[in-house]
Amino acid sequence: MMLGSGGLLVDVRRVGLVLMLAMGLNLWSLAAAAQPLVDAHLHYSGVDAAELPPEQVIALFDRNRIQAAVVSGQPQWAVETLYRAAPDRILPFLSVYRGPTDKAGWMHDPDLPRRVTEALRSGIYRGIGEIHLFAEDRQSPVLAALVAIAAKQDLMLQVHGDAAVIEEIFAQAPEVTVLWAHLGTDPRPQVLAPLLARYPRLFVDTSVRDERFVDDQGRLWAQWRNFFIAHQDQVLVGVDTFWTPRWRRFSEVMARIRSWLDQLPPEVAVRLAYGNAARLFGLAGSE
Repeated sequence: MMLGSGGLLVDVRRVGLVLMLAMGLNLWSLAAAAQPLVDAHLHYSGVDAAELPPEQVIALFDRNRIQAAVVSGQPQWAVETLYRAAPDRILPFLSVYRGPTDKAGWMHDPDLPRRVTEALRSGIYRGIGEIHLFAEDRQSPVLAALVAIAAKQDLMLQVHGDAAVIEEIFAQAPEVTVLWAHLGTDPRPQVLAPLLARYPRLFVDTSVRDERFVDDQGRLWAQWRNFFIAHQDQVLVGVDTFWTPRWRRFSEVMARIRSWLDQLPPEVAVRLAYGNAARLFGLAGSE
């Protein structure tokens, strides 16, 4: 659009661009801030629900452009209540825990597969987890039963564990899909890259690892930038609301995630922020 004033023609759009640059604004930063995002790792417990009811969670998602989120937690009614409030945005995962003590001993509970099978009859769950398991328990018959359930029902397994557990799961069921929480227990590109290359149905989430990706000036380390580019189809992002105070910092953590995403090539950032999860869960805009 051109405006005439005293013979002077001014391109309003060009002036706007100059002003934005003069103020130190980055156009891609603005676009990244508006980019919808899927959070691949959240928890919502009864304690959380008492302080942050579903309508407040959804408002928090709206403020942070969270299109959808993977959510698990105990007791299960809390997750189901949140799901009913926004069934198009909540991707419920079934926790196998009845309480905090189950985290350390669930793999020795022979009744657990029956309870899981019964809970899955509701038909709302998109996955099982987050399950905590490490190398010494990887031969657990209870794990084997869970892997079989996930494979049969085409459900994702969200695993908090080491590489030996991941290898055992795929040895049992190569067709299962695994979301490896927190980039595993040894989050280094040189450790992760061979596993992602070996297992095309393995995905990782970046939750609680964001500070590892950047230097003290907030600049993305080259090794992580290269890793994200090389494995752009197998990485998802997440906050991990592992206790209620983390919910209160949600916007702060999300801003940090968007900051390092902003330093990737735009098409890579879109895949990590939204595209990979959209493809996995059949969301709008999936490739």
